[in-house]
Parts: sequence; C-alpha cells; structure tokens
Amino acid sequence: MKKYMLLIVLLTCTCLVNTAYCQEPPAQQTDHQNSKNVIQKEENSKENNDKSLWEKIKGKKARDALLLGMWSIHADGTGEYFGDGRNNDQNHLIGIQYYGLTAGTFINSKDDRAYHAGLAREVYSHNFSKNTRFDIGYKFGLLYGYGDDLINVAGMSVFAGAYFGISWKRAGLDIGLIPAGIITANFRIDIDNLKWLGSF
Repeated sequence: MKKYMLLIVLLTCTCLVNTAYCQEPPAQQTDHQNSKNVIQKEENSKENNDKSLWEKIKGKKARDALLLGMWSIHADGTGEYFGDGRNNDQNHLIGIQYYGLTAGTFINSKDDRAYHAGLAREVYSHNFSKNTRFDIGYKFGLLYGYGDDLINVAGMSVFAGAYFGISWKRAGLDIGLIPAGIITANFRIDIDNLKWLGSF
C-alpha cells in the first residue's frame, strides 16, 4: 500500500512539473511583450507624424506662371500709399515661376532695380469650382539690388515670404507677406499644363 501511495505521489509531482514547464509564458511576460509592441507602434506613429508634418511644410512645386506688376504697403508708414512717401510702393515686377523655381526683377523700395531668384512652394490648394482656386505657399531665395539697406554679402541678401493666391481660370492675384513688414500684391498668369510648352 505504501508503494502505491509513493507511486501516486511521484506521478502527481511529475505531472505538475511537466505542466509547469509546458504552459504558456506568464501573464507578466505577455504584458511586457505587448508593452514593447505598443511602444514600437507609438514610435512608428510619431515618425510618420513627423514625416507627415515635414511633407506638409515642404509642400509641392508652385505652379508655372508669369508674374506681372507688384505693389506694396509698408507697415511702418513710410510708403507712398499709406505713409509719408519715403519708400516706393510701385514695384513693376516682371518674373516667372517654373518647376518650383522663381526669378524676376522689380523696382525696390528705394527706386533701385533689384533681382530675385529662389524656390517657390505651394503648401495648400483648394478648388472652389472648376475655374476658381485658392492657394497658400511661400518663396525664399537670394535678392540683389538693395545694397546696404539689407544685410548682404557682396550685394546678395536673403529673402523669404508667405503668400496666398486667388485664381480664376489662368489669371490670379497673389498677396505676399514679407517679414520686414511689407505686404505685396502682384498679378499672375498660370502657364502650367500648356501644350505649347511641350515643344521646347
């Protein structure tokens, strides 16, 4: 009888040991693995959000266009239209945007000929109808022709500005905001997707 009891106890212990080693990992380990997965997903989501934010800021190439005429308002009250007339507000811009680049020439606030070249980006665009569109974008690059009126190296200065545009068919008006306290307005004629450009 003692032998049978001892045999039953040994079999029971063996079964318990086998069960202990063959079961699923403890709940804590599973929770730890789940936590790692959640952290990994959060990191991936943050990277995607950062990338998405950068993509939004970077925008896309601005539309190909001819830029004509420019008028400005000097917020410090030194302009011709809303000020004492010390600065010129009629800028006579002639320029172009092509493949995300912009370049042109205009008469600056001191009545001197100035030139600009740089990047033109569009960060938002909305079509109100088939022919009417609203855009938001920015431009930055190099500026020549201001002399000592702006910080420069060998006459070259840096410019940057935000703009929003309203278009009807291919004709548009761009309103620009320049950090120096100047608001500009110029006409635009869109030349993107014109068939004759493909012949060049």
